[in-house]
Amino acid sequence: MRYLAFDIEAANGYKHYSICSVGIVIADEQFNILYAQNILINPRTKYNLDGSRKNVDIDLHLDKGLLDASPDFEHSYNMLKGYLEGDYTIVGHAVESDVYMLNCACKHYKLPCINFKFICSQLLYRLHCGDREVKALCKIADAIGVEFCPHNSQDDALVSMLTLKYLVNTTGMTVEQLLDNYSVRIGENKDFEVTRTVSMQENVGKKHLVQKAREQIYAYISTNKFSKSSRILHGKVYALARSIELSPNVMHIIDIIYNNGGKYTSKLAQCNYYVRDDQCQSIDTARESRVMALVNDNRVTITNTEQLTQEVE
Repeated sequence: MRYLAFDIEAANGYKHYSICSVGIVIADEQFNILYAQNILINPRTKYNLDGSRKNVDIDLHLDKGLLDASPDFEHSYNMLKGYLEGDYTIVGHAVESDVYMLNCACKHYKLPCINFKFICSQLLYRLHCGDREVKALCKIADAIGVEFCPHNSQDDALVSMLTLKYLVNTTGMTVEQLLDNYSVRIGENKDFEVTRTVSMQENVGKKHLVQKAREQIYAYISTNKFSKSSRILHGKVYALARSIELSPNVMHIIDIIYNNGGKYTSKLAQCNYYVRDDQCQSIDTARESRVMALVNDNRVTITNTEQLTQEVE
């Protein structure tokens, strides 16, 4: 079985379909690199590549003239489909984000879903190290002794491949044994429905903790008489990131919401505001793609605890 690592960059952080580069790296069973390419794609939208994009402060290391002269996603689709639906074990770092952008581009150009299964090198590395928080690709590269150019799609894909190689060499396990050892469910993209790749052992534990936290939140709401000193949040229904629901400060946030006329729900489908911290924590990753889909459909607005506090002051 050969391995294929991929990484996707978007040119406009507000338009997730605006794919501008796809890094592809293919290796054999011993992780010898057989092929590597950075596929450039014209995003067909306004963009900025020098790190001054309003919501993504990164440099994509791409030449605008070369990018504008490249084929758009529609003309690159068959090539990408051939790679990702080929006979490979697909791997990526925080791969669900790349899958989400790929799906957005397919929908934007009215193209069929590219169906494939995948594993996440970031998840496997975290489980191997026993960490609770996810690590950025640059930190993993430093830890395994790899130099690369961050946010260059080909280099990012290569580091994902080398992370997998490092784990196999360090543990003496095959990739299949690693997945089995950490009870990792392989992810899948099928007809635009994404099944995340997660550790089932971790997932069961987290679900139990979150469920207990939510029960305590609902019990707190039902037994407290809130002052309702303001109606500034009237009509706003808030869902909270899991990390916030589990935080010691959560009841203070509930007080702010209910004292100002708002409501809490544990269900994303019932909220119109989603509260998260500025930096996504590992326990929140599962909801992020669903939240972004709701944001793109104009059904949900993202805020954070600081903005929420400022709104009622």
